[in-house]
Amino acid sequence: MKKRMSTAIAAVAVMLSASFTTQAFAATPFNDIANAGSKVKIEALQQQGIIKGVSDTAFHPEDSLTAAQGISLIVRTTQISLAAIDFNKAPTADGYYTQVKNDAWFAEDFVIAHYNGLDIPADIDPSAPLTKEQFTHYLVQALELTGQYPTIKMFIPIQDEKDIKIDYQGTIQRALLYKIASLDEAGNFDPAHVLTRGEAAAMLYDTQAFIEAHKDDVAPDPNPELPAANE
Repeated sequence: MKKRMSTAIAAVAVMLSASFTTQAFAATPFNDIANAGSKVKIEALQQQGIIKGVSDTAFHPEDSLTAAQGISLIVRTTQISLAAIDFNKAPTADGYYTQVKNDAWFAEDFVIAHYNGLDIPADIDPSAPLTKEQFTHYLVQALELTGQYPTIKMFIPIQDEKDIKIDYQGTIQRALLYKIASLDEAGNFDPAHVLTRGEAAAMLYDTQAFIEAHKDDVAPDPNPELPAANE
C-alpha cells in the first residue's frame, strides 16, 4: 500500500516553515539594495522569508541567479509541495538529477519541482546561472499548478522570438499575459540574458501578487497531471 510523504520529508517541511516564519519577524534589512529598482519587492519577499541574502545584511541584487537559487525561490513563492503525491518510498534528489546531491540545501526543492512536473533537465548544474527564458519557463509552470487561470487569447509579438527555445515559447507568452515578465522598449525578450537576483525577485513578487489577486476566482486543479511517483 502506498504511503503519503515520508515522516522525514514532513519534518523537514515543518522545520523550513518554522525557519521562514522566524525570518519573517526577525529579518535584518539588506544594506545593499538602496539603488536596486526592485528594492521594495525584495524587502517584501524578505519579510515573508521567501528570499534570503548572501549574508544577514547583504542581498547582492546584481549577482547572477544560479539554478539552485532560482528553483528554490520558485518553490517557496508558489508553495508547491509533495503533499498530494503518494510514494512507495521517500524520493531523493539523486534519484532523478545527476548533479544534485541529497544533502544540498536546495535538494528538497529540486525534488518538489520534479514531482510537480517542472521541465528541469536531469543534468542541470545547480551552480550554473539561469537565463531569463529558463527561469520564466519554470516559474510559469509552477504558477499554473496553483490554479486554473483564465488568459486572454491573444498573441504578443516578440521581436526576438526566433531566439527563444521552442519549448519555452508558450510559457513565455503566458508570462507576458500574466504580467510577470516583460519585453524591453524594442519589443525584445532577450531570452539568453542571465537573470540577476534582483530581477528574479521582481518576477517572484509579481507572481505572488498574481496568485493573491486571483485566489478567490480560481481553485487548484483537483487532478493535476503529475509524473508517476515511482519514476
